[in-house]
Amino acid sequence: MLATRTLRDLSFEQALMAVDRGAALIDLRDVDAYLDVHIPASLCLVYEWGPGMVSRARDCLPFDLNLVLMDTGGDIDYLHAAASLRGKGFTVSGKVVDPINAWADKHGVPASTDVISETVAGSGTVLDVGDAGADHMPDAVVIPIEQLWDRVDEIGDASRVAVLSGYGVRAALAVGILERAGIEEIFFWRSR
Repeated sequence: MLATRTLRDLSFEQALMAVDRGAALIDLRDVDAYLDVHIPASLCLVYEWGPGMVSRARDCLPFDLNLVLMDTGGDIDYLHAAASLRGKGFTVSGKVVDPINAWADKHGVPASTDVISETVAGSGTVLDVGDAGADHMPDAVVIPIEQLWDRVDEIGDASRVAVLSGYGVRAALAVGILERAGIEEIFFWRSR
């Protein structure tokens, strides 16, 4: 498949219409910026020039998921990101400029995810998205991040979820997947 080196600019309204039809907003900022403020249910892939970003997408997201990149400025090469994702078989409809501020203007305060360093009373379900063969915390729900999209319903009716994150790059993606599934209170538990 030939990777296209163009990227259509979408208005915020066009991006929201695509999301209403099942597309996902893709946030390419680093984990801490994403956790600090993000559009609810946007997916954090963390931009990298090398294979990391597209490997996360390929391993963790369905190929038929239409992607809309969020142009939040910074040192991100959005053309390269789109071409890399398309090269792996994803459809990238375009990019939307300054979506977080547009979201705030239209919907109010965007989402923020609290980072914790130990369990907090009443933190609810602990979700370990680490590798299947790794050591896991007792009593945690273990769903490797590569399987979370298809298995998110196994978390049940948990209203609060603490994502056990390790270093956090793939766990940040879990935050958006959980938000897409309707879980509103999510903690990011940094264990390292």
